[in-house]
Amino acid sequence: MHKFRFLLFGLGAAFIAAAQQPPLRAPDVPYEPSPPEVVAEMLKLANVQKKDVVYDLGCGDGRIVITAVKEFKAKKGLGIDFNPERLKDCDKSMKDAKLTEAQTKSLTFKQGDVLKMTADDFKDVDVVTLYLLPEVNLRLMPVLQKGLKPGARIVSHDFDMGDWKEDKKEEVTADRTHTIYLWTIKKK
Repeated sequence: MHKFRFLLFGLGAAFIAAAQQPPLRAPDVPYEPSPPEVVAEMLKLANVQKKDVVYDLGCGDGRIVITAVKEFKAKKGLGIDFNPERLKDCDKSMKDAKLTEAQTKSLTFKQGDVLKMTADDFKDVDVVTLYLLPEVNLRLMPVLQKGLKPGARIVSHDFDMGDWKEDKKEEVTADRTHTIYLWTIKKK
């Protein structure tokens, strides 16, 4: 009987320890939400339309794809974030946005590592939004260039992509001056 209790205690302790394990690595980017004025300008600059599928890499609280679907009438929005806590924020943001049933069905949020995405993950995407750090943008750049179809747009808040010259660059004043970069995928 003692062996059985010890085994149960050991299994319980192992389960608790496993549940308390930290993520395999720290997130590559700190969470810093884009102000609503910047979100609106990003989506305007990307010319988001009804037919568009919009992905937000490092989606935070989901505000960009929620705005794309609700205000710009995008066909579909997908937000991806490394941190599972941000997905809880996305659920709250969807509730707070008072979306229609159709808008809610047009949105998907999932946990994932954007640096593990492949070119195939972007083949049906029209707009990609980013608020990541420069080194993350640079790592994503070749995947986006290869995977996105001609005419697809990439819009980044505050950070460029090294020597890949943007098509447009704008400044937006909110809590401070923010820079927005736009690239359009050319024919391959």
